[in-house]
Amino acid sequence: MKILLFPCLLFCNLAFSQTYDELRASAASNLNKKDYCAALSDLKIAFTKKSKIGPYDYISGVSAAANCNDIPLALKWLKKSYDLGLGTNQEEISFLETNESFKNIFGTEAFLSVLKDMKLRLAESEKKKKEDAAAWNKEIVDHQIQAQVPFQKASEGFALYFTKVDELEVPYIVYVPKGYNPATSYPAIVFLHGGVVSVNEFFYKSSDVRKEPIFSIGEQFQSIIIYPFAKKDFGWVNQEKAFENVFTVVRMVEAKYNVNKERIYLGGMSNGGTAAFWFASQKETPFRAFYAFSANPILKIGAINFENITSKHPLYTIHSKDDEAFKYNEVARVYKENKSKAEGWKFETIKEGTHGFIYDPEIAAKLLSKFFSEVLK
Repeated sequence: MKILLFPCLLFCNLAFSQTYDELRASAASNLNKKDYCAALSDLKIAFTKKSKIGPYDYISGVSAAANCNDIPLALKWLKKSYDLGLGTNQEEISFLETNESFKNIFGTEAFLSVLKDMKLRLAESEKKKKEDAAAWNKEIVDHQIQAQVPFQKASEGFALYFTKVDELEVPYIVYVPKGYNPATSYPAIVFLHGGVVSVNEFFYKSSDVRKEPIFSIGEQFQSIIIYPFAKKDFGWVNQEKAFENVFTVVRMVEAKYNVNKERIYLGGMSNGGTAAFWFASQKETPFRAFYAFSANPILKIGAINFENITSKHPLYTIHSKDDEAFKYNEVARVYKENKSKAEGWKFETIKEGTHGFIYDPEIAAKLLSKFFSEVLK
């Protein structure tokens, strides 16, 4: 019996020595091969290695368990995936309703109950989205300053404006902090959003815009936030007109709001952070300093003039070591190769947080406050 036990112990030890990602990859491979019990074994061990399991990992577990005759576990994990937000769109619900890998639990009371709850939650969510969108679009129009006389009283919150580039109407949002006094000049922070390559339309009509962390910085540091919008064919990836339009936006804001022209800052996230390198590397600039989160320091419209990133107009960047979109090692390599030329580039690293770390409330709460204390000094 001892002889038979040793291979089992060896196998178990090997399995437990694997990382969460390795076990998840093994489970995915086994699911593709329809070796459901092997996939279930992988996931059971994987789930002991991480405190926060995502809904999609749990749903993979549902498929494995349902086809390895562990129906109670499949239903338990299905409920966990629902509690974590699975079913927030119709595609996910349809997948659960029609995918053959869930056929063994289709008719169970628990499965039908979760689907019903998902549909009710989705309907309520869609209704709230429409209400929020209507309120948002009314607010951003109502808060516009119509008078041409500079420095009029402005409503706190968000206001929508447009520039015109050729025949294109390009939107931007201005955020005014509480207590704004038009007799006082305010710092201004330009934020260039990410995700440019994946959006076909300017997304200014979505109330989700108000959730951007940069607006809390505007409130904390009593600064005006300037938020231009971009899209795939007019963005900060390889359309220089979009870069030039940012200067137009800043001038238009200066004409309406009392902006301290000596304290205007520019930066962004992901694609927007990459654009900050273009602005920071211009010979002449109206911006006091620059910042970038999760940025790829390689431009598609030409080489970056790193020697123009000076201590007089510094560039502050943060990159996470587990960034999957723009690999940390590649970004760090560019920094090391150019730091002697770019004397104003201040490169900060965080151990984990992934590409979108500024949208993680636990990370952003402390990190952004400290970061902008340095940028805005």
